[in-house]
Amino acid sequence: MKHNIRILSSFLLLLAFVFPALADEAYITNQGENTVSVLNLADQSVIATIAVGKAPVGVAASASLGKVYISNVDSHSVSVIDSKKHEVIDTIEISGSPVGIALSPDSKTLYVADWGDDRVLAIDTADPSQRREVSIGKAPAGLIVSHDGSKLYVANRDSNDLAVIDTQSLKVLQRIATGEHPFGISLGPDGKQIFAVNVYANSLSVINLENLETRTIAVGEHPYCVTVSPDSRYAYVTNTQADTVSVIDLEQNKETAKIRVGGFPEGINYDASTNKIYVANWFDNSVSVIDASSHKHIQDISTGKQSRAFGQFILNKTSH
Repeated sequence: MKHNIRILSSFLLLLAFVFPALADEAYITNQGENTVSVLNLADQSVIATIAVGKAPVGVAASASLGKVYISNVDSHSVSVIDSKKHEVIDTIEISGSPVGIALSPDSKTLYVADWGDDRVLAIDTADPSQRREVSIGKAPAGLIVSHDGSKLYVANRDSNDLAVIDTQSLKVLQRIATGEHPFGISLGPDGKQIFAVNVYANSLSVINLENLETRTIAVGEHPYCVTVSPDSRYAYVTNTQADTVSVIDLEQNKETAKIRVGGFPEGINYDASTNKIYVANWFDNSVSVIDASSHKHIQDISTGKQSRAFGQFILNKTSH
């Protein structure tokens, strides 16, 4: 019996080496050096640095495709990264200025905001030559798709509104007024609310998608991006000119705390598997890690020059 247990233990140990436990990964765009840093979120280590196009900004990750898409604003392209090999396997040319990007829930369509030409492209991920486009408001920035894939939400930075687009027809269904200069957006886990950060208004617009009622919550100076906790209790907003993250209690409808992070924080995502919040810091070339239970800044990870990570930059390997 003991002999069998020893054999089983040895077999399990071998499996651990051959098939290491999956860990979520963060893909951090470093705009100042044209690279992407890949973070293993189980041990908070940088496991790869990948050269991409010029001035990478946006990120959209798909575990089902095993790919991560990176928008390169200055080289007018999207880099396609193989998430297993951690290398660029394709480049999608965009005749414009791609910034915000997002994937449909089934990963069949990549949406790209071209803020130079005031349009959004819908690109077939299986055949990137197949693409459609829709003219939109001025300087479209943040993008996100509804959980059922039927609607695309676009923050129009210079039109001060949020556009709702039907993904089948690519027609604009409605425009919802926001605060001044909306940029980063996020969809609540239940899909009933959308959150838009208003850079010049120092506020967060919370829009009820069932009745389109909007409430506005004050945050810190020059906010940029937002993420929401899995239980929809808290929203977290990066304040670029205050070097903080605002903690918004959505039940109390107000900011309840500010967390000091690195210099000029921009992109922010919540990782449910580690119960941590990750913040890309432009000035400090780093990612700050926040413990979501205590709302404490617990660690900084060195990345690359001018880290931005705009969009959904966490690849959720553990949920598949």
